[in-house]
Amino acid sequence: MEPSRRTFLSWLSRSGLVLAAAGTTGMGRTAEADQRDVLVLTNATLIDGTGTGPQPNTTIVVAGNRIIAVGRHETAPPAGVRVVDLRGKYVLPGLWDMHTHTMDLEQLLLPLYIANGVTSVREMWGTPYVRRVHQRIASGQVLGPRMVVASNVVDGPHSMLVNLWGKVSPEQVRTKDEARAAVHRAKRDGADFVKVYSHLDDDTLSAIAEEARRLRLPIAGHVPDKLSVVRGSDLGMRTQEHLYALYVDVSSARDEIRTIIRNTPVDPNDPFSYFFAMRELERQAIKSYDPGRAADVFAALTRNRTALSSTLVVLKLFTFPPELVRVPEREKYVPKWVVEQRWALQSVPPDRQEENRAFYEASVRLVRDAAEAGVTMVAGTDGGFLAPYILAGFCLHDELELMVRIGFSPMQALQSATRDAARTVGLGHVSGTVSPGKFADLLVVDGNPLADIRNTQRIHAVVANGRLIDRAERERMLAKVEEDAKHIPPPETALRAAPCCGPSRF
Repeated sequence: MEPSRRTFLSWLSRSGLVLAAAGTTGMGRTAEADQRDVLVLTNATLIDGTGTGPQPNTTIVVAGNRIIAVGRHETAPPAGVRVVDLRGKYVLPGLWDMHTHTMDLEQLLLPLYIANGVTSVREMWGTPYVRRVHQRIASGQVLGPRMVVASNVVDGPHSMLVNLWGKVSPEQVRTKDEARAAVHRAKRDGADFVKVYSHLDDDTLSAIAEEARRLRLPIAGHVPDKLSVVRGSDLGMRTQEHLYALYVDVSSARDEIRTIIRNTPVDPNDPFSYFFAMRELERQAIKSYDPGRAADVFAALTRNRTALSSTLVVLKLFTFPPELVRVPEREKYVPKWVVEQRWALQSVPPDRQEENRAFYEASVRLVRDAAEAGVTMVAGTDGGFLAPYILAGFCLHDELELMVRIGFSPMQALQSATRDAARTVGLGHVSGTVSPGKFADLLVVDGNPLADIRNTQRIHAVVANGRLIDRAERERMLAKVEEDAKHIPPPETALRAAPCCGPSRF
C-alpha cells in the first residue's frame, strides 16, 4: 500500500466521520483512493436533502465519484489531500430536473445544466440524438448531467409530434400488438422508461403498461386525453406531466367534459387544433373545481405512488404577459436565431390576460391541494432551449422559486428536486441526498436556501460526478457557452413547436 493511501485511510478511520458501509461502492472507492482522488470539503453548512435542518461545520469527503464520509472531523486531513474550506457556504445535493429535452445544441445545454448545479436530468424524449449524448456523458467523453432517458415517445394515431424536430417522430400505435412492440423497441434501445403521450386509448395504454411491467420498465408522461388520471395511475404511470387531464377529473363537470372529449375527433391534417381544444376544455373544467372529487383523485395518486411534475415554468409561460416571461440576460447563451424564431413572445389581449391570471391561480391551488394531500411533487421544467426562456439549468431554479411563491416551503421545493426526484426514478439509493456511498453530485451556494429559495442561484461551486467546478471554472464555462452560441447556425429543418406542450399560444 502506498504511504499516501495508508495515511489517508488512517485519518479517515480516526476522523469521527460517518463512513460508507463496508462492501458498498463508496467503501470500494475509499480502499482504492490515493491523494489525487480525494476531495475534502470542510466547514460547510450541510442541507442534506433528508428534511433535516442545516448542519453547520460539516465535512464531506469525496473519493472518485462517490461521497465516502460525512460529518464533523476531529482531526485535520493529512497533508497532500485536496481540502476546500467552505466556511460560510451551504452544500446541497446536486439538483434534478425531472422533465428536460436536450434535443440539440449539447455543446450549450450540457454546460448550462452543470453550471447551474443541475447534475441529473430525466430526458423525456429518447431520440437517437439524446441517446448518443447520454452515452457520451456516461463514457466520460463530455461533462454533463446524469441522464435517465425515456423511450421514443409512444403516442396514438395522428400525433402532433410527427416530424416535429427534423425527421424525428414518435411511435404511433393503433393496436395492442403495436403497443407491445413499441415497448420491446424501448427495451432494445436501452430506455430507462416508456414515455406515453396524449393520443393513446385505454386498450393501447393498458397493453403498454402490461408489457412494460413484464420487461421491468416504468411508464411516465402525459395522461392520454381520453383517460382519467386515476386510470393512468392505476395502470402504473410513475409520473404524470403538466397536470393534463387532472383539471377535468377534479371538476364537478367531469362527466360532461369527458363526454365532449370522447366525441372530439383528431383532424389528421391539424392535430395541434385538437391539442388546443383539450387545453381549452381544461381551462373551463377548473372553473368548477370540486374539492371532494379532488380528494378522491389525490388519494388514488398517493396510493399508487404516482408523482406529479407540474412544470410551473410552463404554466407561467402560457399565462403570464410577455414582459414577465422574458429574461433578456439569458439570451446570450443561445444563438440569435433561437431568440428570433423560437423565443418570440406574442402580446396577450387584456381580456385574455385576466382569464390567464384566473387559470394560473386555479392551477396553483390544484398543485397545493395535491401536495397537502400527500401526492409526491417532483420538479420538472420542459427545459432545454425549445420553449421561450425555459433555458437549461436556469429554469430549474425558476421552478423552485415558483413552488415557494405558491405555498411550498423551501425544504419541500428542494426535496422535489433532490430526494423525491431520485426516489421517483428508482435512484434514491445513490442520489438525492448527501450521504456516504452516494454519487458525489453537490451544489455549493453562498446563502441559505431555506431562508430564501433564490439562494440556490447564488452558486459558489458545483461537484459533478466527483469533479469540483469552482467559481472561476464555472465562469469560464458560461463564457464559453456565450461565445459558442454566437457561431451556431440554425438547423436546416425548422422546429415547428416545443416538443411537449406545443407553441405558447394561450
